[in-house]
Amino acid sequence: MASTSNEIVSERGRPKLVHDGYVYVREKTSKDGSTRFWRCQQVGACKARLHSCIDSNEVLKVIGTHSDEPNPGAIEMASRRCSLKRRAVESQSTPLQLIEDAFEGSSLAAKLVAPNTESLARTVNRARKAERRPPAIPTSRATITIPFEYTVYQSEPGLSESFLIGDSGEGDEQRILIVVVLAEREGFVLPACYALLPNKSEDTYRRMIRIIRNAWPCMNPEAISMDFEKGLINAFSEAFPAAAIHGCLFHLVKNLKKKLTELHLMSRYRTDGNFSLSSRMIAGLAFVPPSSMDNVIAELAVFLPEELMPVLKYFEDTYVGSLRHIRPDGSVVRQEPLFPVRMWSVYERTINNDSRTNNYAEAAHKRLQTEFGVDHPSLWRLIDGLKKIQHHRDILLARYISGLQPRARRKKYLKIDERLRELVNTFGARTPVEFLRGVANNFLMEI
Repeated sequence: MASTSNEIVSERGRPKLVHDGYVYVREKTSKDGSTRFWRCQQVGACKARLHSCIDSNEVLKVIGTHSDEPNPGAIEMASRRCSLKRRAVESQSTPLQLIEDAFEGSSLAAKLVAPNTESLARTVNRARKAERRPPAIPTSRATITIPFEYTVYQSEPGLSESFLIGDSGEGDEQRILIVVVLAEREGFVLPACYALLPNKSEDTYRRMIRIIRNAWPCMNPEAISMDFEKGLINAFSEAFPAAAIHGCLFHLVKNLKKKLTELHLMSRYRTDGNFSLSSRMIAGLAFVPPSSMDNVIAELAVFLPEELMPVLKYFEDTYVGSLRHIRPDGSVVRQEPLFPVRMWSVYERTINNDSRTNNYAEAAHKRLQTEFGVDHPSLWRLIDGLKKIQHHRDILLARYISGLQPRARRKKYLKIDERLRELVNTFGARTPVEFLRGVANNFLMEI
């Protein structure tokens, strides 16, 4: 007995076979791989079985008698629903349009057993969501294979552009941490690229810069603000010798909070207002005139509680230089710090009302945290999240291109900046401790 049949797909995506008004579900495959065995979908109640040829899908034989009656309406309904799911993936039409098209010309019997429109719309949405399911998580960097849809970005309907601008290639264990490179244009701060790196070595940063410059040969920044990493600083200084390198205030504060965490002081920082204020006074050293740094640190050391002295010592050694000796005239001799004062001081930038990058970096950091909700998203979730973030950035770029002004900052932040600028401009009018307390009152270490 040889005849043809047709397959449909269940709600869970599993194959079913329709033959002579009955629906069968897959049971197993013969040992030689030539025949597929099916059973009636009426579990337990019906013992009918069917054998089909895997190569041709022909029905080879039906075994047993069905205990249930055929239901042509339900079969037609299942077939149209299967067609609906296929078209949901292939078409960009709305769920309602797809449902109307899929059930046009359906029989009365099918209409009587059809689910309601809301249920069918959920079928469309589930099919589309399943189609967008990300690839399997790669086992290593070398084995990452990036599908085409993850390499492009749709900036507007019908207009796609490259989202992956550089890749060292499959098989590279040091392949593609996240570095967000922001570019400022007349008050607008826009992401220029996102780089996924295997580590924080200087060589890796050099490779990253080479890939970026291959994509943008004319890239020539006047100033670069970055994290306090020696390898990162060396790599960018070498690539862009004319650019002014600034340590980002956001990352300076972040490093101070890491130190507080190491010393098990964060709980007290969060609950003790005076202790929190004293901690922020250390960060306030970034607003001190570099020429007055030694004197202010000496005054601060007398004021701080004993528990914060290791934090001040860390800051002094890393960002100002360890104290070697004091000359007879009172001047201080220090070792060369890991990060010189000129790199991280915001004194001049505050006076000149220049960007201190803290607001931009903090906003970018929080946006990433909000989008992903986890510290270590998968590669595919990361790329999808960055695309969503980029859609918002496209709005900012459109405003810039149109000649519009950046959105005004919130009034409370403008007032904070005004107060900080007033404090810095009148530095000599207060004692060092008063100055740092004033800065700390206007400067929350929010990361």
